[in-house]
Amino acid sequence: MPLEILFKTANYVVLPFWLLLVAAPRWRWTQLLVHGPAVVLLLTPIYAYMLFGYGASRENIDMTSLYGVMTAFTAPHLVVAGWIHYLIFDLFIGAWESRDAARLNIPHLLVIPCLLATLLVSPVGFLLYVIVRFIARRVIQYDETASAGSPSP
Repeated sequence: MPLEILFKTANYVVLPFWLLLVAAPRWRWTQLLVHGPAVVLLLTPIYAYMLFGYGASRENIDMTSLYGVMTAFTAPHLVVAGWIHYLIFDLFIGAWESRDAARLNIPHLLVIPCLLATLLVSPVGFLLYVIVRFIARRVIQYDETASAGSPSP
């Protein structure tokens, strides 16, 4: 399969999951699909193939320097792998934001802009959620065992 098609397919695979987070965060199927291993099971095999099985191996890849990373990412299959990496982990962060907001009783309308920003520019979206979370509940810690009513230490 051509790399451009893999790239586009990976993008389209995650979009329904993001739509579920935005439109139906507490729906049973959202819980099963988005908060379960579905995306990992769908995209990780492609990711692993791009890294370890596609084309000639790239020997002497140096991921400890800017130049080394730039050189590695001149290989289109490694760019696709990197993009899939982003897609998987961005969705993971968005799913966590959604679960955390539900646990803390943060109104979903406040979370939607955070989710959209996390989809597009993940660290900015995550920061936005951290700010919304602090303003709405005065919570700084990421203690998932605390209930909505208990203040963070």
